[in-house]
Amino acid sequence: MLVACSTTLGIENVDSSDRTLDENEPWSDSDTTGDSTDTQSDGGSGTDEPIEEIVPAESSELDEVWPDYRAFLADAIPDIEQFWRDNYSLVYRGDYTELGGGVHAHFPDNTADLPVGCAFVGDYSDVEENAFYCDEGDFIVYDDAVLFPEFADEFGMSVTALVIAHEWGHAIQGPNRNDILYSYASTTIELQADCFAGAWVADAQRNGVKGVRLSDRDVTSALLGLIQLGDVPGGLPDDPAAHGSAFDRVSAFQDGYLGGVVPCAGYEESEPLPLQFGFTLEELQRPNPSDFPFDQEMFDLLTGDLALYWNVVAPLLDADWIEPTVTLVAEAETPPTCAERIRPAPGVWFCPRGSRLVVDVDLAKRVYDEIPGDFAVAYLLALGYAESVRQTLPIATDGEQAALLNDCLAGMWTGDILPFNTDPAVESTEETPRVGLSPGDLDEAIRLAILIGDESFDTDVVGSPFEKVDAFRQGVFFGAAGCR
Repeated sequence: MLVACSTTLGIENVDSSDRTLDENEPWSDSDTTGDSTDTQSDGGSGTDEPIEEIVPAESSELDEVWPDYRAFLADAIPDIEQFWRDNYSLVYRGDYTELGGGVHAHFPDNTADLPVGCAFVGDYSDVEENAFYCDEGDFIVYDDAVLFPEFADEFGMSVTALVIAHEWGHAIQGPNRNDILYSYASTTIELQADCFAGAWVADAQRNGVKGVRLSDRDVTSALLGLIQLGDVPGGLPDDPAAHGSAFDRVSAFQDGYLGGVVPCAGYEESEPLPLQFGFTLEELQRPNPSDFPFDQEMFDLLTGDLALYWNVVAPLLDADWIEPTVTLVAEAETPPTCAERIRPAPGVWFCPRGSRLVVDVDLAKRVYDEIPGDFAVAYLLALGYAESVRQTLPIATDGEQAALLNDCLAGMWTGDILPFNTDPAVESTEETPRVGLSPGDLDEAIRLAILIGDESFDTDVVGSPFEKVDAFRQGVFFGAAGCR
């Protein structure tokens, strides 16, 4: 989804000072005097599993307790309501008001007496492939014929409760409770609901539903489902129906998961800035506006921009960086035979001696096809360059912390090529045009980050999906300051 560009666009409500390097705070660690070139074995900083195998588990403990997602929801829905009985007064005045109209499954030929309101008169077509909260009747309705069965089949039953928790977030915003449903931009309302959903998921993981705790795998599966619900790339945040990109929605979910309902309520004082933007005219004129073709030119543009960026930024981090050579090889030629090798990402190896990056082009093609998108490949390459930079930083890191630092460094480069970044580290000119993000690119990166993360928080190899996405976000939003 990248486009080579010679100009950048500005947007006034991005504070570029949050994303610039602090030259008064060099990258150093007064408590660390060790060699900054700590190396890891092939199993120490990544995985050699094929991308298609790095997917959520087909079953979890939930499947052992509940026969299907409908039985799970019968217990999860009361748990969500109890969560709000316990937490509403933490952020809002008064006591929590019960959901007046209830929660209802809908399907063709449903003969149940359903509530009506908000233009919903009971027709299944009004909720097909959807779920919604109606403030007029204070009820939630969801598609139990297409949306929920397909989501449960693809991502596991936890994602169905996540959708209900999101809609319950709208109930919290409704007139019977906080009454802000029509007081903010659509993206603020939707992202706050995602944040509230994240807060409930964390509670369900900590305290359980009927005593059964959600596993890290369940949370990862739910996150992947949430990504599917992001706005179609190219949408704008001021659209009255905008929900936020997948990147925005996962970010909001993380706020609630990590901080509970308090940071979610904070959206009303400081509205989140969605990272959404439309396609350029140049992109729309291409056969595929979303992605470059998978070819040598794509790799040349990506590695050229990464080199351009780090040649400028690495010295500002006190890094004695040497630009690596990049070699594309077939899968049969991996891993490389260099004396020392570090694998910062699946299919990417860094050889410190001689500063060389080796990339499995076959795995990169699978990533391009299956995530899908060119920026998923860019994320892998960015992790390779990040490792080459990390090796020369005046601060020693290893293991999981090294991997998460690489995610943050990859985020730094990504933030620099945002189309509304008004203060890039390297200006795009006709002589040295930069690549730039296009709609959906950030979503591709976080989807891959989730898929290649550790299976649980306790694995501590490359970071859990949550930790990897958060580290990447910190780099995107805050540059070097976010990576310290």
